[in-house]
Amino acid sequence: MNIKVAVIIPFFQKERGILCRALESVKAQKVNRNLDLRVIIVDDSSPISTKQELADFDPGVAFFLTLLEKSNGGPGEARNMALDFLESTPVDYVAFLDSDDVWHDDHLERALNGLEHGDFFFCNHVRGKHYPDYFVGLPLTRRALAENSSSIAKDGYHAVRKGEMAEVMIRECPPQTSTVVYRYKKNADLRFNGQLRSAGEDHVFWIELCLFNDTVIDPRINVSCLEGVNLYWSNVSWDSPKSVAIQGCLALQYNYLKDTPIILMADKPTVLFRQKLYEGAYIYALLRGVAKGFLPDLKVLARLGFAYPGFFMRIPRSLSFFLRNRRLMTDETAVKSLDAENATA
Repeated sequence: MNIKVAVIIPFFQKERGILCRALESVKAQKVNRNLDLRVIIVDDSSPISTKQELADFDPGVAFFLTLLEKSNGGPGEARNMALDFLESTPVDYVAFLDSDDVWHDDHLERALNGLEHGDFFFCNHVRGKHYPDYFVGLPLTRRALAENSSSIAKDGYHAVRKGEMAEVMIRECPPQTSTVVYRYKKNADLRFNGQLRSAGEDHVFWIELCLFNDTVIDPRINVSCLEGVNLYWSNVSWDSPKSVAIQGCLALQYNYLKDTPIILMADKPTVLFRQKLYEGAYIYALLRGVAKGFLPDLKVLARLGFAYPGFFMRIPRSLSFFLRNRRLMTDETAVKSLDAENATA
């Protein structure tokens, strides 16, 4: 019986050729089993349309291609559209691939082998020229892998029981979207948080997956994250007008985590600390943006105020907290936050 895998690719790009590069990496997969592979591309009102991109692309017999189109709503909503589509399509596993990334030719084989030991898989990856080995920069992830006694030694995988990686996932978020493959039927109702258009939607999804699924981690680098339109990494600088929306979405994300009891219990100090930090960062970014002439994204402000009305009352305290702790907004925040001021308040 063939294994049915769906590959979900949200598409929003401004340069030709990027999507075809990703699809060629799917086409090049070397899988030693009978596989029915379906690629679902969701055109999120991309400046370069999917139809333009696919005009000269031939998937051959490697996979069946489905194209969906929607008004622009961000990558989370685009992936949700594909997941909704799969409700009427039998599928065993879902794999994600961002349109500006590529899989190495053994990625799917490694993922399917690993998923014999769990229901949620992700691997190490290259992220641009600055991160040739992403796990190297994640001390808690490295420690968890080193201390994990249930490693599947012969293949190099690490398998952990559901919930055991939750604290690491909250603090460091070791997966990248294009590294994730999971068992769809067990998680058929799980969706991305569409309110988080600019940041955090994938992080929340991985936390929820690891809380309810045995997790398999492959320390091998099987994915390369390349250049293209990336809503987070392209705009995270304070000097980018879109950084205001990013900080707002991060504030939304950690308010959501704070109000989700099972996630809050997994790492209360970090969630509460980051909720304060990113609320303050958002106010700072708004004020800085107005001073520089940026037009703020009022939709994010409205979402935050509507979903969490106490946000407006906390503005003075949140801004003060951020200004006192701004130096902690680095890759090490997850570790340092535990000892930071008022982390458990």
